[in-house]
Amino acid sequence: MSEPIVAGVELGGTKSIAVIGRGREVLAQCRVPTTTPAETLGALSRQLAAWHADYAPSAIGIASFGPVSVERGMMLPTPKPHWAGADIVGALAQGFDAVAFHTDTYHRTTAIDRHLRARDRHCRFPGCTTPATRCDIDHTHDHALGGPTTHTNLAHLCQRHHTQKHLTRWNVTQLPGGVLEWTSPTGRTYTDEPLPYSPAIHFLPDDPPPPDPHQPPPPF
Repeated sequence: MSEPIVAGVELGGTKSIAVIGRGREVLAQCRVPTTTPAETLGALSRQLAAWHADYAPSAIGIASFGPVSVERGMMLPTPKPHWAGADIVGALAQGFDAVAFHTDTYHRTTAIDRHLRARDRHCRFPGCTTPATRCDIDHTHDHALGGPTTHTNLAHLCQRHHTQKHLTRWNVTQLPGGVLEWTSPTGRTYTDEPLPYSPAIHFLPDDPPPPDPHQPPPPF
C-alpha cells in the first residue's frame, strides 16, 4: 500500500513554508514572507487550494512560531505584532477543506462547530428550517459504529428529526460537499444541499454627477 499524501505548513517568524509530500518525497513546496496574518495565511491558503486539486492530500500538519490552540485553531498570545488571536485554521481551511476538522474522539473541536454552523445554518432534514443554533450536531454514520468525528460525517438536526433518524426507518448518507441524501421507509430518496451564500460584494451604479453651476439651465 502506498503512503498517503499529506500537506504541512510551518509558520516562521520571518518566513513561512507550505509543503506537500508522500513519505520522504517532497512533491511541491513554496515559501512566503511572514508579514500580517491576512497576507501570509492568504498566500498559503491559495497555494494549498492549488495543490489540493492536483494531489488531494489526506491531512495537514501545522507548526508555528507561537502556540496554537488545538480546540480553537487560533494563535495564542505571542509577542509578534498582529498575530495573537489569528484564526489559522479558518484561514487555511479556505484552501484545504479538511484542515483541523478531524478528531479521533467523540467530542468536536470549536473549528468543526464553526464550520458546520456556517455550512448548514438550519436543520438538514428536507424542508425543515429550524435554525442551527437550536439543533443538535449528529454523526451521520453513528460514532458507535465507527463513524468519524469530522465535518464530512456531521450535520445539524433539530430534536424532532434527530430522534426520527435514530428511532425510525429513515436513513441518511452524507455525500461530498455536505449534501445529505435521505431515504424514507418507503424507499423514496430526498436530497438536502447546503444553501449557497450570495456574493459578499455587490457593485452598485454610481450616482449621477451634480449639475455644473456654470452651465446654463436646460431649456424646459
